[in-house]
Amino acid sequence: MTESTKYWLWLTLVYGPANSRKWNLMSHYNSVEEAYARISSGDFTNVLPQDKKSFELATMGKVNDIISECEKQRITIYSYDDPDFPDRLREIYNPPSVIFTLGRLDQIDETVIITSVGTRKPDDYSRAISSRLISELAQAEVTIASGCASGLDSVSLVSAIKGGGRVYTVMPCGLLCDYPKNSSAMKKAVSAHGAVISEYLPHSGTTALNFRMRNRILSAIGLGTLILQAGSSSGSLSTAAFALSQGKDIFCIPPHNLYDDSYSGVVSLLRDGAIPVFDSRDILNEYYSTYAHRLNYSADVFSKRSESGLFGRNNNQEQAPIRQSRTKSRPEPAEMAEQAVKPRPVPDLSGLSDDRRRIVEYILANGVVLFDEIAENVDGTVDLETALTELELDGIIRSLSGNRYTV
Repeated sequence: MTESTKYWLWLTLVYGPANSRKWNLMSHYNSVEEAYARISSGDFTNVLPQDKKSFELATMGKVNDIISECEKQRITIYSYDDPDFPDRLREIYNPPSVIFTLGRLDQIDETVIITSVGTRKPDDYSRAISSRLISELAQAEVTIASGCASGLDSVSLVSAIKGGGRVYTVMPCGLLCDYPKNSSAMKKAVSAHGAVISEYLPHSGTTALNFRMRNRILSAIGLGTLILQAGSSSGSLSTAAFALSQGKDIFCIPPHNLYDDSYSGVVSLLRDGAIPVFDSRDILNEYYSTYAHRLNYSADVFSKRSESGLFGRNNNQEQAPIRQSRTKSRPEPAEMAEQAVKPRPVPDLSGLSDDRRRIVEYILANGVVLFDEIAENVDGTVDLETALTELELDGIIRSLSGNRYTV
């Protein structure tokens, strides 16, 4: 936190986190400190009449309370002129004046980050493909940014963490708001492997506008945005729109059914020139020449060799026929989805608490079960959503579409 942070917090209190009018005001001053000094002394020359009351209500006492709360909760505050404030956020239209984080922002501007978003109600195809794709990217040391909602946002975060990668999630509310409900385990895991980020004051709740404004930050962090599955009204298209306006790449997983409405948003983006993704190399190919020093070339994906010769550690190796290459290195999507739900060996339950062991034993006994079935049949006072999230992060269970779980 810099000396000017409290003044940026003051300005944020006046206008609200995502209000672009603050930047119109700042165009009249050389610094935020100057703005505070002149306005607090009664000079409202550059203040619009409708904003005057907000300036009168925003006090340094309230600012100091926010700072104290953040220190207590181990929340780091980065202001617009902080040297550690990411340039990728500073350079967009209507940048955040402050961001709050749980975890660490490590060299965002020098890192290959892909923003990965999709529907909250994915089918098994998208869930399986997304999980494998994100895991491969994470192993190649691509950082994944996403929301924290159920569905493909959560799949992206969990798959990246399991792949040993870094993750960022951007919230449409304050960091101390319980959104999504009972998401503390997910946020804790993200902060341990990256950072939970928000431009909203710590206790702020969600609004429809917050989600849209959050998306401009999500897209700005990444070099490109990957749309995993999206219908025509999906919020993911908002993230894609912001990414386009910011000059970022747009990637899409091709639908397995062109006439399925849940993919209509993806079809539109592909028709308009988005880059189709058939495996992780289609994304890595866009960045690996510029960011070679940031990628992990020991990752399995770099040992693959496509029909076009993309990657492959031994460039002198004779290229296999196209049909043979496809059979060996890239299973068909339907096969991948089938593999994703194939039974696995019984996990080791010896290190689990009693309530978590009962959850896993119930799932083992019934194969694939709904969340509500687990809640009805597993005794105990455990926070079930938190327990299921932690078990998934530990690789003991898997979540499937329709709020179902299996081992």
